Amino acid sequence: MHAPLTFEALSIVFFAVLAAAAPWTHAPRDRRRRAALLFVGLAAAVAAAAWALPSGARLWLGHAYLVAGYRLPALLIPGPAPWIPDPGSRIPDPGRVEAWLIRTDERLFPFRPALAGAIGAVLELSYLFCYLLVPAAFVFIWMMGSASDIDRFWTDVLLAGFACYGLLPWLVSLPPRARQLESDAASPFRRLNLRILGGASHGFNTFPSGHVAVSVAAALGVLEFSTSAGAAALVAALAIAAGAVAGRYHYVIDVTAGAAVGIAAWWLT
Repeated sequence: MHAPLTFEALSIVFFAVLAAAAPWTHAPRDRRRRAALLFVGLAAAVAAAAWALPSGARLWLGHAYLVAGYRLPALLIPGPAPWIPDPGSRIPDPGRVEAWLIRTDERLFPFRPALAGAIGAVLELSYLFCYLLVPAAFVFIWMMGSASDIDRFWTDVLLAGFACYGLLPWLVSLPPRARQLESDAASPFRRLNLRILGGASHGFNTFPSGHVAVSVAAALGVLEFSTSAGAAALVAALAIAAGAVAGRYHYVIDVTAGAAVGIAAWWLT
């Protein structure tokens, strides 16, 4: 029997805590019950993988734990369904959390120029790197480091992501892009971002920004192995943060807090 690696133990604890916290969310009772059972099953699945699989295979499963940690807490959000309404349906009035985010954003980001043309396209392209940075950093450390190095990498990244995603059921808000009209002349990168988010995202705003948090944590992990590669990864993480604000995928405070969470997760581990 294998002992769980640190990132596996962290994943087990995260899903177990979500299961225990499910009854105290505002989701419908039946959904809370189903979500709790699902989280218990996930915690058991991670433990089973740690017991049954060789370490080389288990190290790749961090990607799956990160995606599950992002997507599934939305099951505990109240409403008729955990996903954002279809386009064209009425967007609900902002709740207390979202109203606070809007007010804070207006103070921190008072000028919102229309970033069209080449600058807007570059920033939209930059945001697309949020899907690539963590896998690329993982492959780099897989090639350069040891199993213990990859364990620490996943511990950094998952701690950063889980710290953001786990707050979703209690800090419910829509992303700022949900309350703006889209231009028909949007760049191809903008349309691609919205298509990906429409199919893969739960549709709610994550405060702090999980994409920024895990990107920063991953970049700092790379920096420990290579100054040049780490600097490039940090530039990519900064570009992701800039694209998140410019494209209205996140509020300014989401991005700022996400960067702080990523740094803290890396420092703590």
